Amino acid sequence: MTTPSQPRPAPSPTAPAAGPLWAPPAWGPPAWGPPAPLPKPLDLPLVGHSYPELMRTPRARWWNPLASFGMVLLGVGVLTVLLTVPMALVLFQQLDPGELWSAEGPSEASLELALFSAPMVLLNNLLLAALTGVALLAVLVAHPVKARFLHSVEGRVRWRWLLRAHLVLLPLFLVYVLGTWALDGARVAPRPEDWGWLLAMALLVTPFQAAGEEYLFRGWTMLALGTWIRRPGVAVAVTAAVSAVAFALAHGSLNPWILLDLGVFAVAAVLLTWRTGGLEAAVALHVVNNVVILAFGTVTGLATESYVTASTQGDPLATLVSAAVTALATVLLLWQAKRAGVARTVPSAVGARP
Repeated sequence: MTTPSQPRPAPSPTAPAAGPLWAPPAWGPPAWGPPAPLPKPLDLPLVGHSYPELMRTPRARWWNPLASFGMVLLGVGVLTVLLTVPMALVLFQQLDPGELWSAEGPSEASLELALFSAPMVLLNNLLLAALTGVALLAVLVAHPVKARFLHSVEGRVRWRWLLRAHLVLLPLFLVYVLGTWALDGARVAPRPEDWGWLLAMALLVTPFQAAGEEYLFRGWTMLALGTWIRRPGVAVAVTAAVSAVAFALAHGSLNPWILLDLGVFAVAAVLLTWRTGGLEAAVALHVVNNVVILAFGTVTGLATESYVTASTQGDPLATLVSAAVTALATVLLLWQAKRAGVARTVPSAVGARP
C-alpha cells in the first residue's frame, strides 16, 4: 500500500523565475569591483590636546620640525631678498648724495632720519607682517595637520576673543605710556615732516607687523617643538626659553636690560598662547604695546626712541616697570579668558579621536 505524496508548496510569487542553464558572460568590471578607497589622512589635531600638542598626531614624524624649520628659513630668505633692493633704493633716496659718498660717510643723525622715514618703516613692517604667511606655509607643507590650527585649538581666529583682549589691554597701556612719559619730564621733540604717514602706519600697519612676530616666534616655535616633546608643560618651558632668546636677539640690542625686558615679554606671550589655546591674546598684547608706544612717540616727536635698535640702552627701573605691566596684562587676559569661556584644548567638534 502506497502513501499519497505530500503536495508540493506553490512557489512564492516574489521568487525569481528559473533562468537558462547557461548565459553568456557579462562584459564589464570583475565581480569583486574597484579597490576600497584609502582612509582619509588624519589632518586634524586630537581631541583634548592643548596648543603645544596640536602637531602630535599618529602621522607626526621626527623630521617634521626640521622640514618646517627649513621652510621658515627659505621663507625669511625670500622675503629678505625681495625687500633688500627696495630698502636700499629708499635709503639712498633719503640720504644726501654728497654726504653719502664722502670719506666720512653719512652722519648718525642723517642715517637715523633715513632709517626711520615713512617708506623704510613701511617696508620693514611689511617684511615682519609677512612672517604670518611664512609660519602658515611652514605648517601647511611640513606638518600633517591643517595649517589653520596655527591660529588656535579651534582651527580659526576667534575674533570676538581677539577684540575683547584688545579692549582689556588698551586702558592699561595708555596709563603706562602716559605715566612714564610724565615721570620722564613730559619731553616733546620736533616731529618729522612725514609724521602723519608714520602715525597712519602705526595705527594701520603695525598690528600686522606685531601679529607676524607672534605667529612665528610663539605659534610656529611652540608647535614645532611640541612635535618632539611629549609633555605640554615641558614643551612650553622649552619654547619660552627658545622664543625669549630668539625674540630678544632679533631686535639687535645686546644691552642686558633690554634683553631681559624682551625676554619677559616673550615668556608672557608663550604662557598666554598655552593657557588660552591660541595666539589671539599674545597678538593683542603685542599689538596694543606697539601701537600705543609708536603712536604716542610719533605725536610727541619721540618715535625714534620707541624702537629697539642695536644702540638702544636700558636701565633696571624701566625694565622693572615694563615687566610689571607685562605681568599685569597677562593676569588680566587669563582672567578674561576664563570669564569668556575660551577653549584651551581641542573641542570634540573640530578634532579627531585617537
